[in-house]
Amino acid sequence: MLLPRHPRLMSNDELCDFISSLIERRAPESNSLDYKAEVSINSTPQKIEIGKDISSFANENGGILLYGVPEEEENGVPVPKTLSECGIEISKNLPENIENILIDIVTPPLTDLEIRVLNSKSFTSNPLLMIYHPESWNKPHMVEGYKYARYYRRGNFRAIIMTERQVEAAYLTRKISLEHANNFFETGDFRAVPNNCPLFRAILCPRFSLNRREEMLEERFRNWLNSNHPAERPGEWIPFLDGWSFRGYPNGNFHGKQYEFRFFHNGGLCFNLDLDYVMMEHQEQKHLNLTMMKKVFEDTIFPYAEKAYEFLRVSGPLSIQINLYNVKKLKALIPLVNALDEFYIGPTSLERDSIDFVEEMNISDFSSSPDKIVTRLIDRLASAFGMYEKRRP
Repeated sequence: MLLPRHPRLMSNDELCDFISSLIERRAPESNSLDYKAEVSINSTPQKIEIGKDISSFANENGGILLYGVPEEEENGVPVPKTLSECGIEISKNLPENIENILIDIVTPPLTDLEIRVLNSKSFTSNPLLMIYHPESWNKPHMVEGYKYARYYRRGNFRAIIMTERQVEAAYLTRKISLEHANNFFETGDFRAVPNNCPLFRAILCPRFSLNRREEMLEERFRNWLNSNHPAERPGEWIPFLDGWSFRGYPNGNFHGKQYEFRFFHNGGLCFNLDLDYVMMEHQEQKHLNLTMMKKVFEDTIFPYAEKAYEFLRVSGPLSIQINLYNVKKLKALIPLVNALDEFYIGPTSLERDSIDFVEEMNISDFSSSPDKIVTRLIDRLASAFGMYEKRRP
């Protein structure tokens, strides 16, 4: 079972059409698809059962759990009954209650969870309930609570307890992938930081990545680069030892340029930006404009990363490191909406010459929930100035 794209990007009608097609062609249960006729969360075993089913998808390759689809066996394989027999009554608070249960009993949290009530003329008068989670970038996830503690993976038709070796392998994979990202952040050729200007740097590193040097030297990839400038900015792609570098034409303080984008053979991306570009003068002092900084993520970094990783077929977990250099005593502001020349100014200035932090996510988040990623990153930046962007006055 392959979804066209993440359910968060699909309308109710698109999802209903997709689910209807699964049922109409009697798609069998698999390691990524599970049918259940009813849903109940009143007892402890029922709550644990939902945790088992969803965490097992997250610990494997992801999958969909559909409530309201009765099934029957065909050659020993569970298949759905007809569409006319599908549908259940769903109380108003059921999706929220299920989400709260999963928050309470699955650790670490299932960050990519999608719960959707599906209404369609194709079904009976009652809807279906869909719960989806892709392969997790932070697995393994444990079902714990109610004096219960187990790891599950998805078998052909049900959740199966993971063996000790499988759990150990999952933790080892997480550790190794994190070490790969941390090593890249420390040793990558991101170019020296000039001393004459404040600088912003964002480094993205896919945690499961291959060396794509040969592929990135082929004409097909070079043609893609030349037709895909970051945010359609003017400039040119130039090869360097570990990948390709995009030099923007506008002049600035970063080695004579305003910005530079680096695309590494391991799928890593680095965006360097002269911070003067996102500064605002206020009371004869320069302040970092966090609204403009937000636009840099939304319009340049994330859209390009999404296209690049889709082209190179890179998926899975991603680490992103944010750096500010030469910023001691810098303050930040956010222009207030509907207020002329008024600003929310952070109460503190930076005490260090540089700051850095790392966030973890899934590459699919670029398409499914980019606003959430941007909010997390801007809030982290804002906190360095004593601000919380979402709660500004």
